[in-house]
Amino acid sequence: MIHSWKQARVLFEQWRRKLIQVQVELKHPRIIDATPIDFVKGEPVERTGRPEQRFRGQLIHFTSADVTIRRPSGAILVIDNYEIVAASDGKTRFEPQ
Repeated sequence: MIHSWKQARVLFEQWRRKLIQVQVELKHPRIIDATPIDFVKGEPVERTGRPEQRFRGQLIHFTSADVTIRRPSGAILVIDNYEIVAASDGKTRFEPQ
């Protein structure tokens, strides 16, 4: 189990290079889906769906401030680091302190 973001960088780089499916847990549930846009107004349409606190996807990018995950549906999600409770590939688990 890894607890620091500094140690997690090595793990995240491995997950990113191998495109491993990871499970991410968030502090608060979110509706995670592609957001349709009203092209006439240029604004996102109200999201529908059920909020999720855990989801799976491939880690495709990370910085010191956020993590980018590609969902199986193709949707790309950028998550701030402070929103993440845990991330795991089934073998190694990261839980920030």
